[in-house]
Amino acid sequence: MDFRLYETKLARHKIFKDIKESLDDCDSKLRNLFEIKDDVLYIWNSVENCLFSVNLKRLEENDEETPYQKLHLLSPPAFTVEHVISSGCSSKLCIWGSRGVTVAELPSRWGRGGLFDSGSHTILCKSFCLDEKFLYLQGEIHRVHWHPKSLSHLLVLVSDNTMRLYNIGLKTGPKLVKVFSIGPKPAGALGRTVLDSFGDTAVDFTPTPDSEHLLILSGNGDVYMMQCELDSKSLVKTKLKGPLAMYPPADDNYGSESCAITALGGVDTPTLLVIASASAVLYHCLLLSNATDLDDESHALYVVESVELNIVMGDEQTALQYVCPVHLYPVSRNTYACTHAGGVHTVTLPVLERLSDYAAADEGDTESILQAICTKPSTARYLLHTSGKSSPLVGLAITPAPLRTLLILCSSGDFVTRSLEPCNLEEQLYKELQLKNPALEQDDINAILKERQKLPFTSIILEVLERQVSQPILKLKKKREMDPKECLELLTQATVRLRSEYIMRQQRASEVMARKIATLNTLGFQHRDWLSELQKEVESVYLQSTALKKKRALVEKHQEDMKYRCSAVVRNLRAGCGSSGEERRLLAELLQHQRRAATLAEQVHTLKLHKQHKQDEVRYS
Repeated sequence: MDFRLYETKLARHKIFKDIKESLDDCDSKLRNLFEIKDDVLYIWNSVENCLFSVNLKRLEENDEETPYQKLHLLSPPAFTVEHVISSGCSSKLCIWGSRGVTVAELPSRWGRGGLFDSGSHTILCKSFCLDEKFLYLQGEIHRVHWHPKSLSHLLVLVSDNTMRLYNIGLKTGPKLVKVFSIGPKPAGALGRTVLDSFGDTAVDFTPTPDSEHLLILSGNGDVYMMQCELDSKSLVKTKLKGPLAMYPPADDNYGSESCAITALGGVDTPTLLVIASASAVLYHCLLLSNATDLDDESHALYVVESVELNIVMGDEQTALQYVCPVHLYPVSRNTYACTHAGGVHTVTLPVLERLSDYAAADEGDTESILQAICTKPSTARYLLHTSGKSSPLVGLAITPAPLRTLLILCSSGDFVTRSLEPCNLEEQLYKELQLKNPALEQDDINAILKERQKLPFTSIILEVLERQVSQPILKLKKKREMDPKECLELLTQATVRLRSEYIMRQQRASEVMARKIATLNTLGFQHRDWLSELQKEVESVYLQSTALKKKRALVEKHQEDMKYRCSAVVRNLRAGCGSSGEERRLLAELLQHQRRAATLAEQVHTLKLHKQHKQDEVRYS
C-alpha cells in the first residue's frame, strides 16, 4: 500500500471514528494497541473488549467505505490490554497487559477479498489465557515476546525476576514448560518494591537478530544473556550469563533507570543493542566477544555512542521531563522508533552499514572507513509531538519494506502517518538497478561508481540546511485550550527554533552560495581569457592550414607533371626503332673475335697437354 493511500483512504476510514470512544478511557501509561501483519490492521477496542481489523489490500483496491470486522474472543481478557503482538505466521495474536496474557487464534481468511470467514462483520475467535490466576494476582508482566525459534511458544517476563516459557500449540491447552530465574526473587509486594528501588528487577528483554540468544535488561542497566533453545536437554542446561561487561566502564553503569532494550543488525553484522533509560537517553552498544575473558562464549558490550532525546512535555511539571519511560520498536536493520509521553522519535544508525564495509575492506581502506564511522553519528528525528501524558500514544505500527511508514494512533483518535526513508535507500536502489542491467562491464560500473563519489554542490547546501533536531507534528486535544503562559512558551520556543534551525542555517547557506558564486565568477573570467587565447590559436592554425593547403596543391601539380613526363619517356622507349647497320657490323665483329678467342684458348690448352706429356717421357727415360 502506497504512503499516500495511508494518508487518504486509511486515515478517513470509519474504524478510527468507532474506536475513538474506547480511547478516551486510556490512562497515561504507554501502550500499543496497534498491529499490522500481512496487510491486515488490528486495533484493540477496550470498550467492546474485542479486536477491530481492516484489510488494507482490499481497502487499496476499493475505497474508504470498505467495512471492518470485529473479532470477539471466546475468553476475553479480564485485565487492561496494553499491547497487541502478532505471531510470525499471522495465525495468532497475543494480547497482553501488566496483569495477564491472552492468545487469540485467528480464523481462516478466504473469499474474494481475503477477509476472515469470507467477510462476516462479527466473528468469534478461540482464545485462552496463560496462568490467569498467577499472573493477575502474584506479579506484574513487564514484557512478552514470541519465541524466536518457535511459532507455538511464548516468553513472559514477570516482575518476580522470572521468565516463563509457555507452549500454546498443544491440543489440551497452554502449558508452562520452564521457569527461568533472572535474579533474586522478591518476597511479596514489599520485596518487589525494594528490588525495583535498587534496580535489581528485570524490566525488558529481546532476542538477538540471529535468534540464538536472549538479552535481558535490569533496571540498573545490567544486561544478561541466555541461550535460546527449545529441546529438553538445552532447557535443563540453560544458564544465565552476566551481567555482561561494558566498555568503557562507567560509574553509574550508563544510567540507573533503564527501561527498554532492543537489538538491531543482521547475520552479517555485529549485534547492536539499544538501551533506553527513563531519562530519555539512549545508549548504542556493540555485542562482541570479550577479548579479556578466557571463556570463548563470553560476550561484552562496547558503548559506541549515546543519544539524548529532546522530549518536550506539554502541561506536565518540569520534574516529569526527567522521568519519561521509552518503548523501542525496531524499524529496519539500522533504524528504530521510540515512543514516549512526548510523542515519537526515530533514530538512524549509519554505523551498522559502515561496520560491514569495515569488515570486508582491504587494509588500505580500513582507516578511511573507520574515520567515516567515527565522524558520522546517529541522527534522531522528532516525528510527532503530543501534549504529554494527558494525551499519550495508544498505537504504533510499522509497514513492511522497502519504504517504511509509521502508522501512529493518538489517544484523541487521530491517525497520523510518517514516512521513513533509510539512509542507504539510494544505495539500495542503485544496487537493484545494477542487478536489472547485468550487461554493464566492470569498467563501466567502476566509472559510474567513481562518478557517484563526486560531491555535488546541492549536497553541500543540503548539509548546511540540515537541522540537528526535527520538527514534530503537534497534536493537541481540541477540547483543551492553552493558557497564556503555555502560548507564550510555545511562541518563544518556536521563535528560538526558527532562529537557530532556520534563519541561521539559511544565512550560512547564503554565505556558502556567495562564496560559490565568487569562485564561479573568478573561474568564468579565467575561462574567458582561456577562450580568447584559444580563439587566437585557432586563427593562427587556420592561417597555417590555408598556407599548407596552397603548398599541397602546388606540390600535387608538380607531381602530376612529373608523372606525365615519366609516362612520355616510357612510351618513347617502347615505341623506338631496331638496331642500326653500324651496330650490327660491330656486333658481327665482336662475335667473330669471340670465336677466334675460343679457338686460341683451345689451342693453348692442347699445347699445355703436349708439354706435360713430353715432360713425363723425359722423367721416365
